[in-house]
Amino acid sequence: MVILRLLLVAVLAEPGAARADALARQPEVGAESRNEAARLLGVVLAGEPRIEAVQRAAEARAAAGRDDVEGWRRRTRLAALVPRLVAEYRHDERSVHMVGLSSGSEVDYLRSSPGDAVSFRLLFDLDGLVFGRQELAVVAAAERADTRRRAAVERATRLYYERLRFRLSLLANPPTSARDRAALEIDLEAVTADLDALTGLYGEGAGEGAREGAR
Repeated sequence: MVILRLLLVAVLAEPGAARADALARQPEVGAESRNEAARLLGVVLAGEPRIEAVQRAAEARAAAGRDDVEGWRRRTRLAALVPRLVAEYRHDERSVHMVGLSSGSEVDYLRSSPGDAVSFRLLFDLDGLVFGRQELAVVAAAERADTRRRAAVERATRLYYERLRFRLSLLANPPTSARDRAALEIDLEAVTADLDALTGLYGEGAGEGAREGAR
């Protein structure tokens, strides 16, 4: 009976011991996974600009900056202080034709008196100091510029992370067939070209780091 009890205790203790060993190994597995992920991210991000720089570049190339737009508004108001110069020139041809009798003699003469006049006037539109006529157009232009900037930032952000995913695929899980690998590299080049058009930060050969890391 004593031997049977010892066997039962040993059998019941084995699953618990196995679970304890598995739980003890979990931190090691998690640490290895985190370390590998950090290594892959380090390789993928090598040579890449920061996302903030990409967004700023896309915003700057999409439309005029916010400071420029504010300058437009100020100049619209100040334009009212700039006078409008109006110059006028007038030429008159006056003549008097006299026909008649004077002291028993006949009078017939023509008197001509030409005249020239030049004037200058300065006209001010002081109402524009309160609200300029072009201010509504400036506000509309500012709204359009802001819309273009937001759209450019959103597109650049999407393309940036799409490019990183392509680089990660080439590095961590490259296609086994040459055709699939070539197709993936073409996709990477297409995304890179779009990013360069948006930001000017990616030139020829910007995707070489991904290829070198995947080989």
